[in-house]
Amino acid sequence: MKKILLVIFGLIVCSNAFAKIKFSEIKEALKEDGYGKAVPKNIHTKLLSKKAKNPISISDFSIIGNKSLRFELNHGECGENSKYSDCENDRERVEMEYASVSTSREIWYRFYIYLPKDYNSIAPAKMSLINWVRGEPWKTAVQFQHMHAGLTFNRNGDTFKDSYIVLKSNEKLFGNWTEIIFATNWHPDPEKGFMKVWIDGKLKVDFKGRSNHEKGKKLVLKYGLYSARLSYYKNAHNKEIHPQRIIFFDGVRAEKKCKKLLDENQCQKLTSQTVDEYELFKHRKEDKKLETKRISKISTNSFNYHYGK
Repeated sequence: MKKILLVIFGLIVCSNAFAKIKFSEIKEALKEDGYGKAVPKNIHTKLLSKKAKNPISISDFSIIGNKSLRFELNHGECGENSKYSDCENDRERVEMEYASVSTSREIWYRFYIYLPKDYNSIAPAKMSLINWVRGEPWKTAVQFQHMHAGLTFNRNGDTFKDSYIVLKSNEKLFGNWTEIIFATNWHPDPEKGFMKVWIDGKLKVDFKGRSNHEKGKKLVLKYGLYSARLSYYKNAHNKEIHPQRIIFFDGVRAEKKCKKLLDENQCQKLTSQTVDEYELFKHRKEDKKLETKRISKISTNSFNYHYGK
């Protein structure tokens, strides 16, 4: 009887945790900003921790419209299912999940993100804010990550030659809304693929080369807070507890063309820009803080040649 009561109590606690999350309300909040082709599928509940206190909520702190999504992740909020366990694989996450997108077609994405002034970095552990994955088996294609260097663009080692391009330093990132525009065609052909990233209206990435798995795969968008390699943080800082992490997302939208996403004048300003040089960040799991020697300069042509294979 005692065991039965404990099981029932556990189910009640779990149901209460998930009862706080209403996907219909979240979808409505996203719809108010006009999400276009970025139609939300669900909360990524398969690996959402049953211990999660307040994983996703609707906030009136916003830059587009009246609402944004607030994501919160705390120590020990790792989920698991019959096939996989974040708890056993050094991970914690809370994310929104979208329907898979076709490859070889141009698509433009927009995100606004806000990391609070007092954001608790878990670097050198990996912190993905936005990512596209292919599956199954699930493999990462591209991530926007937070690291010691700030906001970075990662062509992930699961699909490409691993690289991290610095987009915005922490000094400018924390306490400010950041607009991310990402355009690609997810093309497996290195002669046709491309990726472009604008941060707050400035072109930061202008990549030409293979932009998907060689065989071409449909990709799924996920965003929120996805922490991986948490042992890096523990070992580097000699701490056992991961700090609370919070981020806001607003104005998430996708369209097939820039002029569907933005007005003609904005598109002209974006597409007329060029970038000659990147700041390439070399991640090391031992680093407690940003080491300036970890950032090097590389021309766009050199990057396309060395990392576009």
